[in-house]
Amino acid sequence: MDAYILSAEMVHMDTRRPDNDEIKRFINFIEGIIPGKLNLLYSIHMFNLHKIFQYALADLKAGFSLIFQLEEALLLKEKPFEMRYVITYGEIEVPKRKHMFFGIVGSGIARAEVKMGILGSRSGERFYMDLRDREESSFLTKLFGLYQGLYDSWKPKDCKLAAQLISLWDYNFIAKELGKSRSLIWRRRKSLKIKEYNNIKDLILKTPDLIIKKKFSKSNEQPPAF
Repeated sequence: MDAYILSAEMVHMDTRRPDNDEIKRFINFIEGIIPGKLNLLYSIHMFNLHKIFQYALADLKAGFSLIFQLEEALLLKEKPFEMRYVITYGEIEVPKRKHMFFGIVGSGIARAEVKMGILGSRSGERFYMDLRDREESSFLTKLFGLYQGLYDSWKPKDCKLAAQLISLWDYNFIAKELGKSRSLIWRRRKSLKIKEYNNIKDLILKTPDLIIKKKFSKSNEQPPAF
């Protein structure tokens, strides 16, 4: 079967030793996020001494959701490391039981590994989309570039507050919880561009639905229910 595949890699990881502390930290981080997100996945594949994790996704939107969940979890930890992501579309073989941690194989997995290598050679870039349509791939890669520009502008000392403001828009409540003035948290919300962050995130999450509607409007067919 064909499916979208999300590959996630820790930036600047040294994988020469399998017991490397960075590898352990990466594995623990991933395992802390994934168990509650199995409805987003078909299966999980791990290789290269745990350097790259690959996810066969239920759909494209699930991949975007998982990226944001991983990135925002890193915010709460004040960005202990960075990750890069590639989403490709290709052939995979999945286990009969959908929501289990089995390895996946197929030409799509090899293609995803190649694309991750290409992304790794591009200094500073952390997102690359390689979908069925070249124009859609370019558009989404550029959207994620805007997302990265804003996300990467936050310094470690800003991260926890940014994560709180993303998940809870009510700055009055956050000010009370932190023992800070409402005006201070309001100004921080403006300076951290939380509204802009949420707008970019919303645009990315809505794009798969827009792509589906566009394609089916051309064919005068009804899009499938997801």
